[in-house]
Amino acid sequence: MTPTDADISERVKTFEHAVVPHELFKKGRRAIETLRRRWRPKGVKPLKARALLILGEPGAGKSFILETLAEENPKRATEDGDVRPVIFVEAPKRTTPRQLAAAIFDALEPGYRLRDGWNTARILSEIKMLCEEMGVEVLMIDEAHHIVDHKNTDDLEDAAEFLKQLLNMCSTQIVLAGLPHLGVLPETKKLRQLRRRFRPPVHLDPYNWSDRTGRRKYLGMLAFFERHLGLPEPSNLIGFDFAARIYCATGGHVGIISAHLSLALETAVADGKSRIDLPLMAGAYADLVLKRKPAVLLDFDAGFPDEVPAGRTGEAEGRARNAGPEAASDDNPYLAQGEAFRALWRKMAGDRLADQSRVTAHRTKEAAPPSAFGRPA
Repeated sequence: MTPTDADISERVKTFEHAVVPHELFKKGRRAIETLRRRWRPKGVKPLKARALLILGEPGAGKSFILETLAEENPKRATEDGDVRPVIFVEAPKRTTPRQLAAAIFDALEPGYRLRDGWNTARILSEIKMLCEEMGVEVLMIDEAHHIVDHKNTDDLEDAAEFLKQLLNMCSTQIVLAGLPHLGVLPETKKLRQLRRRFRPPVHLDPYNWSDRTGRRKYLGMLAFFERHLGLPEPSNLIGFDFAARIYCATGGHVGIISAHLSLALETAVADGKSRIDLPLMAGAYADLVLKRKPAVLLDFDAGFPDEVPAGRTGEAEGRARNAGPEAASDDNPYLAQGEAFRALWRKMAGDRLADQSRVTAHRTKEAAPPSAFGRPA
């Protein structure tokens, strides 16, 4: 029976909504729940509000942690009005304090508009009023690196002052999730004052392939994904070669792994495949990363099947079979062989170290580049 589009969509949705119980997800959840317990309802002497940074590269799982918490804590209707314990906000690109405030208002009460004549004090007063009325325990701001992107010191201090005053006025705790450079800010008086209101940051780093414990946890994560694929045959994602190729293609980031597997699963279900294999993952990588670059150059002199000289039909058919995505394998980690794969691995490892060097304020040492070509001792 051929699956319908609705069947395929439902299978993919079920897979994507599976919460991977890996260590990094639990770490982020615990930190937010610990912060949330500082909240006190209106009328009870509050504890000082604090902020928490959740830092990680794209695909590390930051947004998933926040979105999961928001879904698990929906709005509740009571006799006294709506209660919204958790608010999820996405910071606009190159956001200013007023743009951030507008996004907060929209998340708190859609249609509640920030008036042009309001000064900072009025804006903060309105946010405080809404948070108290709705019992907002934690305000989670995703893409928070936009608050500090492309800003000079004065603009950064304005943003820091806005967040500091928000923490001072509200008992609502704040979570800021963003790229690692969110945690690396200039040493100015106002920024130091804001830092003192922060709890220790949470870094969502990928599991280390070169470390025995890290690789075991990474393979455990792949095993969880395997169980939730729901295909007739095992795909053996945890096999050494398959697992190494997935790591090379994704850097070990859980969100990127999920995206690759999700697209491969969609294709497998649509085509009636019984498992996910390397060609399916290569197709997903080509769509998501390579953007389907042409596998071969367009050859003006190429012949068509009805123009092939007698006796050379088999050769032409062989070229046709090899003209798919598999033909351009040197830039696809799921298909590259030998030195080509090693070059892709070195690039991934080099990119990892480059990312680490940008956030040395939070690092005491840097790990050596992970090697794919030896099993852990």
